[in-house]
Amino acid sequence: MQKKLSKGPLLDKKGHLKEAGFAYELVKAYNRPQIHASALRIKEWDYLYIQTYHYGIGIVIADNGYMGLLSVTVMDFKAHTVHSKQKTVFMSKGDFNMPCSTETGEITIAKKSIGMHIKYDKQVKTIKVYWPHFTNGHEFKCDITLDKLPHDSMVMAVPFDSKPTHFYYNQKILGMRAKGTLTLHEKTYTLADDALAMIDFGRGVWPYKSNWYWGAAQGYQNNRLLALNIGHGFGNQKNASEDMFFVDGKAHKLDRGTFNIPKNQRGKLEYMKEWEYQTEDQRLKVIFKPVLLRKDNTNLLVLKSCQNQVFGHYTGSVTLDGGEILHFKHLPGFAEVFKNRW
Repeated sequence: MQKKLSKGPLLDKKGHLKEAGFAYELVKAYNRPQIHASALRIKEWDYLYIQTYHYGIGIVIADNGYMGLLSVTVMDFKAHTVHSKQKTVFMSKGDFNMPCSTETGEITIAKKSIGMHIKYDKQVKTIKVYWPHFTNGHEFKCDITLDKLPHDSMVMAVPFDSKPTHFYYNQKILGMRAKGTLTLHEKTYTLADDALAMIDFGRGVWPYKSNWYWGAAQGYQNNRLLALNIGHGFGNQKNASEDMFFVDGKAHKLDRGTFNIPKNQRGKLEYMKEWEYQTEDQRLKVIFKPVLLRKDNTNLLVLKSCQNQVFGHYTGSVTLDGGEILHFKHLPGFAEVFKNRW
């Protein structure tokens, strides 16, 4: 049975998770100095995704102990192209000074090859990135403001079975309005009125080996702002899953679910064929139709990451908390499979 989190500290004096469960806001206070683990094991990241019907822009700032990662990826859904650039920082061990919440704080990265500035407050988030040599010598720039924050977000705090000091604290904010400009291939674009954004805020201590599956979508349909967050593999989810559906910023909590990804005759996953997802309570049933695949494989001996992030559209139905059955079609989003040794 899933449990709702109460307010208070995230960890106890031994660095153990005080309570496992879900919430609609960051009710637990994350404090890095309270962690009882090597700095090499602490994982802190923010993934910001800005979406239009033409482009998807993914920005990662991650301090994963052994290695820091800065990356920008631009997906052109019409041209079916992916442009990506990343920079690694070995033995970052907290040097990025990641914020303790998405309600206050900022991240500033100033290097010769890249500049990033992310600022959070309760009402507005700002994103500024400058990458002078992004693709074929052309620069990438963006100056984007996220506002009209939803009333609810997806929050969960879960342990791992590996050690009592291992945990994952996660917030995903979907359906924010995105305003601003981006420059790519010597052209500057102004974001359209229907541009949306999401933030994946992750903090925790992870085991060396981990796999996860995550899907998210957001868009306007019939004058309603719809958003979906689904997934599994993020620790022991006995007391919480991250399955939620949002209508005009209000969350409807669902039971845990499972991805059904097609396989070929040799048992390999066929990422560009239609996926299915269904929650155990039968309230959500969706089909995900892929459009574009982004692959990223990193192999640094003891550090390995295999990422398959697929962009496309969700079609299906959901039963809301009040019993209303909502049908939706072609809700833009993505689904991903990550396998890490970190």
